[in-house]
Amino acid sequence: MTSSEQALLQQAARRLFIGGVQDVAQELCQANMTYGLARILFAEEWAGVEPQALFIGAPDATVTRNVHRWRHGFGYGGQVRYNPHLAILDSKPNGCGMLVGAIETAPDLDQLRQAVLALRSTTLELDGVVLTHDLTESNHFIDVLELDQALHPVQGLDLPRHLFVIHSSGHEHRPRSPLGPGLYLDESDTLHRMATVLPTPWGPVSLLIGQDAAAFHDFCLKVQDFNMRRRVLYGDRLFGRHQVVCNATHQGIRAPGCFHLGSYWFDHDRQLFPLTLGPDQPVYLLRPRPNLSPEVIQQLGWTRRADETGCTQALQHADLLPHGGGYSFPHLRRLIRVESDGPRRTFWLEPLDGSSPIAIEDARDLPFVYRDVAVLHRLEQLQLATAVARYHIRHVVRE
Repeated sequence: MTSSEQALLQQAARRLFIGGVQDVAQELCQANMTYGLARILFAEEWAGVEPQALFIGAPDATVTRNVHRWRHGFGYGGQVRYNPHLAILDSKPNGCGMLVGAIETAPDLDQLRQAVLALRSTTLELDGVVLTHDLTESNHFIDVLELDQALHPVQGLDLPRHLFVIHSSGHEHRPRSPLGPGLYLDESDTLHRMATVLPTPWGPVSLLIGQDAAAFHDFCLKVQDFNMRRRVLYGDRLFGRHQVVCNATHQGIRAPGCFHLGSYWFDHDRQLFPLTLGPDQPVYLLRPRPNLSPEVIQQLGWTRRADETGCTQALQHADLLPHGGGYSFPHLRRLIRVESDGPRRTFWLEPLDGSSPIAIEDARDLPFVYRDVAVLHRLEQLQLATAVARYHIRHVVRE
């Protein structure tokens, strides 16, 4: 590795700020994002724009099991920033998010399954676009919840007894779209033709510049709005009349140069957001707090590094929340080292049982569990939000 390449990696490492739970999954996220940020810094330098590459990790910062994103240097559970004159396409924004709706009564499990099967056999359209069914893929799901306990009284907030959660994104705008060029570089010929594929010492980075970048950001915002209305339509079909408590994107564009990979953002502190930790764990409703405060940045030991890298303003206006618990690997003790050979990276891990180290290139086949209430405790410690209620899960459907 040349001295300039080493310097860029060091610069990238200094622009990582992760307020996680300090486990192996966070270590993997941090290690991989170092290479991802180095790629973006390389692209910013090549494009002649101010370097602004930055990753702010939420308490659920972890790996992504999406091999394309991982091999292009992305972790999961945080906010990625870069110069707004660019659009980085390898993150594959898809407008994934969650709808939380309040309902008068909760359907039983058989009723819900029958409603889902009926929905799957129905052709639905939104804005003239035929909708796909994505509730069986990845970690998408439908939850039915019942209030367990009010945790923090909020004046004027009446907590619904029953809620549902729909976690989905949809495939409608990935390869092609009436709204724009398509979201996914590896599925859209139009987007592939528009993109500049820039070689870097750690593999290629695909990007748009200037007006093309601005147009792509606008397109992503339109898709996110479509997906929000899509979730409401599915909520209507599955549960009938309901009141929207939250309908928020956690994988998409917040603004030019600000992309969220598995974290919510908010505009005001009266909103409510779900924290879903796993199918066998409670769901919490969160009321956000403006973050990160100067006191918390100091507590984390970031103040000097943030000032030196010019990241203080971004940290103080991160206003992000975890969207879930994130993957965890309790059978692993620590990340030992990373070996890099151009675009390929090998992560050496020490098992908890003292057996021989294992080597992985991505986390797709690693056994995992979802993190528990430690994520909630961490977000409260960092003053990101207040948990106002705890709900238990009555039903989970993924079909």
